[in-house]
Amino acid sequence: MRARIKGKEVKHKSRVRYICPYSRYVVIDLGDHVKPEFVDIINYAICQAVDEYLGEKATAFFETVGEYHLDEALKRGLINIEANDKPLDTLIKIARYLESVGYMGKIIINKLGENEAFVEMHGVSVTKSSVKMLRAGKQPSHFMTNIMLAALKKFGIGAELKDVKFDEEKRQFREHWKIL
Repeated sequence: MRARIKGKEVKHKSRVRYICPYSRYVVIDLGDHVKPEFVDIINYAICQAVDEYLGEKATAFFETVGEYHLDEALKRGLINIEANDKPLDTLIKIARYLESVGYMGKIIINKLGENEAFVEMHGVSVTKSSVKMLRAGKQPSHFMTNIMLAALKKFGIGAELKDVKFDEEKRQFREHWKIL
């Protein structure tokens, strides 16, 4: 990465540093990266506000967010879903997308059959906020879950989910999915 500092290009520890021409501050260009801690705080703030303003309607709100997210990702070509895709294969495509954008480190879908699987999420960027909401009896965003449910909805099907376990320290979650 390179930047110009008073007409000179400078490279420093793989992050570009330059002096902002309108101030005396050094600016660090993070490129396309946002820290997970920042995403986690945004997630908490959104979940808390949605719960405060919508209460029991929070779940429906986040389901709608998942639908809008999926539609936009499809329009941008970030996800490709084919009409002949099997439901679990569609979930795997969404898992790869969420990994590629850094929302989660790794998502493992262990098929138990054609319509049933365990979904293991590792390196979840919104762990602290999600656990905090769950422990308070409030609705977390469940972005991955709601994007996946939105994809299944496009096929005219749904799913039954059950939280199996989570490990806050390891930033891991596990769900049992049954396609209906």
